[in-house]
Amino acid sequence: MHDARVARRYANALFATALKNNVVKSVEDDFSGIAGLVDGDKSFREFLISPYVGREEKLKIAERLLSDRIPAISMQAVRLMLEKRREAEIRAVYDEFVALRRKHHGVVYAEVSSAEALTKDQEKQIVAKLGLISGKTIEASFSVDPKLIGGVRVRLENTVLDGSLKGGLETLKDRLRHDVLKQF
Repeated sequence: MHDARVARRYANALFATALKNNVVKSVEDDFSGIAGLVDGDKSFREFLISPYVGREEKLKIAERLLSDRIPAISMQAVRLMLEKRREAEIRAVYDEFVALRRKHHGVVYAEVSSAEALTKDQEKQIVAKLGLISGKTIEASFSVDPKLIGGVRVRLENTVLDGSLKGGLETLKDRLRHDVLKQF
């Protein structure tokens, strides 16, 4: 279980330092890789989070694995998190860091779900259209959800744009129900 307040504090400090040193993209890439390793490698995650493995041993292994692959700012952040026993927060710190970068650069994140996989051209068209609608730069992730039957559903900040066949059928069902109940 992670503590959002702690993750936010670490991410704020890391983002401010990365911004000051003009290495935001590099630090984000580093933490993306580290978070991916934590998420993707069960044995590494168990080792990292294990209360039975000493802090010193975790630091030595992190140094061996990462020190020649990532810049000093990223390595110092990882080292600090390990020293303070905040290794379980790595994914949350990365997520908060990305949110801070998006906010700083005026980027909006969109989650796009479609019934079938979209082509790269379709993805570009959707991102361009969302950019026109919002007036901001869009970063999007695309996923396939066969339950949608057809069309797309977009989650953009606190708004859901449902252009799916399933969403249309739900709307139609609600209208019909409302019209039938109105007759009584």
